[in-house]
Amino acid sequence: MTEYLHQFLRKCCVSVTLLTINIGLANGWTSPYLAQLTDENALFHVTDEEGSWIASLLPLGRLLGAVIGPLILECIGSKMSILSTGLPMIVSWICIIFATSPTWLYVSRILSGTAMGMIVSSYPLYIGEISAPSIRGALVCLIMNGFPLGIFFGSMMGPNMSMMYFSIISLVMMLCYMIIFPFLPQSPYYYVRHNDTKRAEQAIRWYYRKPDIKNEIEAVELFVKSTRTMNMRERLEQIKEPKNRRSFIMMILLFMFMQMSGLNTIVFYTEIIVKKGKVTSIMPSTVVVIISAVSIIIGWMGIYAIDRCGRRILLAISSFSVMVGTALLGLHFYLLDYGYDPGDLEWLIILSLLLFMTMYFGLIPVPTTILSEIFPSDLKSLAGFFGSITSAAFAFVASKTYQPLVNLISEKFVFWIYAVIMMMSLVYALTMVPETKGKTLQEIQDMMTARSASKRSPQETRE
Repeated sequence: MTEYLHQFLRKCCVSVTLLTINIGLANGWTSPYLAQLTDENALFHVTDEEGSWIASLLPLGRLLGAVIGPLILECIGSKMSILSTGLPMIVSWICIIFATSPTWLYVSRILSGTAMGMIVSSYPLYIGEISAPSIRGALVCLIMNGFPLGIFFGSMMGPNMSMMYFSIISLVMMLCYMIIFPFLPQSPYYYVRHNDTKRAEQAIRWYYRKPDIKNEIEAVELFVKSTRTMNMRERLEQIKEPKNRRSFIMMILLFMFMQMSGLNTIVFYTEIIVKKGKVTSIMPSTVVVIISAVSIIIGWMGIYAIDRCGRRILLAISSFSVMVGTALLGLHFYLLDYGYDPGDLEWLIILSLLLFMTMYFGLIPVPTTILSEIFPSDLKSLAGFFGSITSAAFAFVASKTYQPLVNLISEKFVFWIYAVIMMMSLVYALTMVPETKGKTLQEIQDMMTARSASKRSPQETRE
């Protein structure tokens, strides 16, 4: 595994991770600057309502990216789809550089959300096609860790520099990605689908360390040939097949659980939540930095564990920990409402937020990993569309409803709602999610077919 990771890190991961770090910066931008902009002494003042839109427009922009991403993926392949994600990010940072009113920030957030929607629908499929089965999950996690890394950098940079300088640094990073990534080859699956075996062999040599070219090519050809080219109507019909229908339902539920956990809410409002939690012994911005740093460590633990322990156990552990974290966060605000000394409760809110960060162990990487694995070749772009649009829709709902719900029922009940959703995620992970670690894409298709057949057999017996 070390050899595979060394090869992948040297040739691919660094460039793709630059993109996810950059999108992470766009997410991490919100916590420090939203707190600054809602202050009366800000360069241009933002009301609570405008701040709510600034936070929620990124998830809304993901809906647009969820539509655009699969279209580009279908036309020019997963690699070029990933490359094109950089364009809206470049314009997004330019908008913040010249921002003089909330309108500029609205446009920037929609564009950065569009980029995030595009990358979610394309990069898991790209990684699924260029990586060995034994490390596929680890590589998806590795790139996913760019998001918390970007949030961490954003939480450190935000309190110490203006929005303009923050955006200039982020823009330079984005331009570096746009220069580096085009030099990587397409996936072997892409070349086989276009009847270019020679370049497929070259791609295998590039992405694999000491590969068995003959066996690898045969495996790729078998997978591609097992899913014939279909038009959109035929693909929609194929979704009705039991194994594919179950896969789509599973994917939608996993992305729903991920977003309704409070992911965007707590990331966007971390500093504000800490201030409302009356933490005074540590600067709120310092708490954000600590929590962001812990999320990176947890994410790296997930990289190590996902191909050793499996997808299901990571998802279960993460769901349980986030459930406990959000329940304790609600308890913190409950005790504050009943007049407990805030100084005696500071440890509780910090512990709650640290437990919440365990979502980077499984709740975030596992749905994306499963998206890269469980669909046949002809449904991959459609799966990317549904996965991205589901994630975007629930991210928007969660982030836009947070402030109105807080005003209506208070923080404690909002966080307890998240805890109940995580309890549902825990049960689903333990009972319904299949284990795909170490399996080739074709083996996973065979497993999904067998699972669907076993579900139908009892029904047929009863009939």
